[in-house]
Amino acid sequence: MDPFTFGMVAIGSAGGTLVLLSKFEEKLNKDAIKIALEITKYGSILWFFQHLSKVFIFWI
Repeated sequence: MDPFTFGMVAIGSAGGTLVLLSKFEEKLNKDAIKIALEITKYGSILWFFQHLSKVFIFWI
């Protein structure tokens, strides 16, 4: 999957998730949501760095 398509899918799914979370706000554990969002954020950053490293290693 190319980075542009990955970004579009990630933004769409994150937006849909935030809409669902806003509907069920009073019934959810907010600490668990924050932990899940942080793990997702760091995972996507690591995936992006992996993709960038492949690009720069190709140029060497």
